[in-house]
Amino acid sequence: MLFNSFEFLAFYVTFLVTFFALPSRCQPFTMLIGSYVFYMGWRPSYALLLALTTIVDYTTGLMMQSARTEGGRRAAMITALTINLGILGTVKYLDFMISNVIGLAGLFGHQLPEYALGIILPVGISFYTFQSIGYTLDVYNRRIPAERNFIIYAQYVAFFPQLVAGPIERAPHMLPQFRRTRSFSFDNVPGGLWFIGYGLFKKVCVADVLAPVVSGIFANPQDYSGSYNLLAGLGFIVQVYCDFSGYSDIAVGVARIMGYDLMINFRQPFYSTSITDLWRKWNISLISWFRDYLYFPLGGNRGGELKTARNIMIVWLASGLWHGAAWTYIVWGAYYGVWLLVERGVRKTVDAERWLGARLSAILGGVWAIAIFTIGEIIFRAPTLASAWAMLLSFGHFGPLSYGTFKILGLPSFEMLMLGVSLIILFVVDYFLAFHPERLAAVAKWPRLPIVTGVGLAYYILLFGVFGRIEFIYFQF
Repeated sequence: MLFNSFEFLAFYVTFLVTFFALPSRCQPFTMLIGSYVFYMGWRPSYALLLALTTIVDYTTGLMMQSARTEGGRRAAMITALTINLGILGTVKYLDFMISNVIGLAGLFGHQLPEYALGIILPVGISFYTFQSIGYTLDVYNRRIPAERNFIIYAQYVAFFPQLVAGPIERAPHMLPQFRRTRSFSFDNVPGGLWFIGYGLFKKVCVADVLAPVVSGIFANPQDYSGSYNLLAGLGFIVQVYCDFSGYSDIAVGVARIMGYDLMINFRQPFYSTSITDLWRKWNISLISWFRDYLYFPLGGNRGGELKTARNIMIVWLASGLWHGAAWTYIVWGAYYGVWLLVERGVRKTVDAERWLGARLSAILGGVWAIAIFTIGEIIFRAPTLASAWAMLLSFGHFGPLSYGTFKILGLPSFEMLMLGVSLIILFVVDYFLAFHPERLAAVAKWPRLPIVTGVGLAYYILLFGVFGRIEFIYFQF
């Protein structure tokens, strides 16, 4: 059930009416049932794995809480991690490992028959698994007590606004919200609708308009000059930003109307001043999860530069693997790990602001960040490493662009014009959100302007948005 579909609109309106019409004591059950109905819209069997993850981590959390010895606590924690990571590893990585074993055997002259289990990857399994693992580790490290109410914990794992593509929330932030009863408040509606509207705008007016061009060029990069491949790379970073941050914005808005608070997952990353700064603003929930539950336990930046470098590389290789079972993702993770280490070393030896001034240093740092990021996302998006390499090699042979090519790829003149308008709106709004949010807040207080702007945005989305049931990119993870 896609956020950018009329099916979801019907589901959400029905759910809202039911949730607030029933007595408050029924709200936890309504939320849980609604979340499972939402998730089963993809495939009913997915709910079995979601329920298993919930039961395992709820039970082991109680076991850690009641254990009388540290060994007992550790055994419960290891049990939870083994089951969670075992499920995730089986459905997501087993076929990848089998294919690599077959390929490795072939290198040594042993021809093994091709074999694949063909397991269908449940939507959002990486997101809710990491959210549940975060709870387990928080209980083990005594950051929070174990949740004794199963229905409250089950809502935390299955909360439908952020179930299938994040943001990956934390138990200390979310569990208390499920302990409170809710009453409908009109004060939550304007802010929630603005998040939903801006998220839909990014998804259907930018990401989905760019999608056919990006997909067409990435499918056959050898057929295009470096000019087209570079545009495809730049187009993809805009597409994936608008697609993923658009989903996160809609999730925040949907939750806010119901009275729940979700974290902001993106903070205008294209206005970053370095690749390090960009990754502090991109997919914040995942990056902070790896920082808190992997980087810091490994030692963080304590223990010298070599150990810090080791920890950074481990975190980014793990991040690559989290995204999927493919060598492109592993190389993608290693690529960013190396460049973050390079930036770390440069910052320690060169004071850019002193030599260039704060403004020029920020501008050049931003250009550097986008250049490194574009190459990284080409590796991420390409179907194979060979395809990514072909795209990067083509940058040495730029040629003229043809309108006819873009028309064939699915971007005729009117759509191209409206995409240009949408991109201007996107970057202007993001600029003010990044550097002058107080001005937007002041403008929002003008009489009737928010209503007029909201109605205008709604018409713009309906008139110029693409409603072709294109799934959100991060559903595959």
